[in-house]
Amino acid sequence: MRTKRNNFYRRWREAENAGRRTAWRRLARRAGPAAVTAAAALLLWGGLGFHTACLRRETAALTAWCETPENAAAYAQSEADRARAAALQADQAQLEQLWTLLDSYPDPTGTVLAALEDAQAGVHVQLHGYDAASGTLTFSAVLPQVVDIPAYVRRLEGSGLFAQVAYAGYETGADGYTLQLDCVLAAPENGAKEAAP
Repeated sequence: MRTKRNNFYRRWREAENAGRRTAWRRLARRAGPAAVTAAAALLLWGGLGFHTACLRRETAALTAWCETPENAAAYAQSEADRARAAALQADQAQLEQLWTLLDSYPDPTGTVLAALEDAQAGVHVQLHGYDAASGTLTFSAVLPQVVDIPAYVRRLEGSGLFAQVAYAGYETGADGYTLQLDCVLAAPENGAKEAAP
């Protein structure tokens, strides 16, 4: 009869080793994803740190290039040119606005003079001055008869040529009755240019 040999120590060692292998496998299964995630995060953090360091170097190089004397002088010159251009644009806008305002009054020359003389027969008009800022035309009108003065003033007021007609009496002379007038020319929207053919 054969006897069976049992080596309990060897079985115990195999069982012990199997238990350890199983524990390591369990630990690897649980810790494996966390380790992979941590490694990926470290790799990403390292890449971002390297990229940030590269950007800082480029920014420092660009700042140093901008602060060189020739670039600083060119920048200062361009800022001065920009300020001059803005001032020129403001002056041009002001000039255009001035021309617009001047164009808003009738031309105090031939057409106005003709309209002043045509307001009444026998009137002789002499221009004395024109204030473009206020649109005030100063002139004298010589009428043959004193009774013609109120009618002439009414015709000037109703002509649409003036926004305001002012006079301070008259003087008698050899040529007739001289009336001194200060009249404010009407703007075009009041019909001044249309009323001054």
